Amino acid sequence: MAGPADSAQMAMDAMPVGERRGLREDLFDAAFLRRIEHLALLARRMAASGQRAVRRSKAIGSGIEFADHRDYAPGDDLRHLDWKVWGRSERMLLRQYEEEEDLSVYFLLDRSPSMAMAPVGEPSLFDRALQITAALAWISLSNLDRVALAPMADGKARAERPVRGRAQFYRLLRTLSALRPAGQTQIRQSIQDFVRGRPRRGLAVILSDLYDPQGLGDGLRELAARGFDTMVIQLADERLFQSGQTGDLVLVDVETGERHEVFLTPALLEAYRDAFARFAAGVESAAREVGARALRVDVALPFDEVVMRVFRLGGFLG
Repeated sequence: MAGPADSAQMAMDAMPVGERRGLREDLFDAAFLRRIEHLALLARRMAASGQRAVRRSKAIGSGIEFADHRDYAPGDDLRHLDWKVWGRSERMLLRQYEEEEDLSVYFLLDRSPSMAMAPVGEPSLFDRALQITAALAWISLSNLDRVALAPMADGKARAERPVRGRAQFYRLLRTLSALRPAGQTQIRQSIQDFVRGRPRRGLAVILSDLYDPQGLGDGLRELAARGFDTMVIQLADERLFQSGQTGDLVLVDVETGERHEVFLTPALLEAYRDAFARFAAGVESAAREVGARALRVDVALPFDEVVMRVFRLGGFLG
């Protein structure tokens, strides 16, 4: 009998060959499927042990948990009238109850060219972001949440149609496999485009290197104003801080084509480390300002370790 760890691979094997064509097997191979199912199993165990809250948004409806009263209006169902209140005060009040809504999870994935820079043969920030997105999407679908991708570039980030259920996972994998870096990082404009699409409120997970001269703060405030819970996963490549290269260099902005000639010295590299530390601190400060969560991860970390850090950060599982 197949165990829980086999279900992702079994679902892949059950797919027609034509539907599997186009998947990036360098990122989404059998080992990846086994590891994401293990992560989903850990998430279920955390739920069973009471280590996380139920990941559902609450709405007033026809559930079973009492929420509040409201005044009776002609045409209301008299079955919801609170007769005890009527007996005490002769006020006609209806009982309202909380009902659970499926959580909508949106992945705002930065696909600007800066995310694709990496030494030959090494994973890029974009590759790691694709794996993290796929893993978190599988966990969300396993939890019966609704999942939608919203790739960000050139100020655009319209959410695709949400999907629900594990059977939709490979549609997401095919979409992720087809994404290519292009355009410029314009996070605030992308977030504005995302909310203009009037997506249902839920959890917005931003995956980006966040290299945007306009910063992140305005975008996070936009999401908070629209009622979204937000998580920021900042991807970084710490190999840049460990380079032993010095001397004359020409730096080229891969998004704008702007060129800068520099003479790299150990002191200048140390100044770059300090500047990046201030930049990362600014990201965390912008997130705290609106009650969002922020996590900085190195591209060298395996994707499942990143997902475990997301669990420990809180907000994704509950």
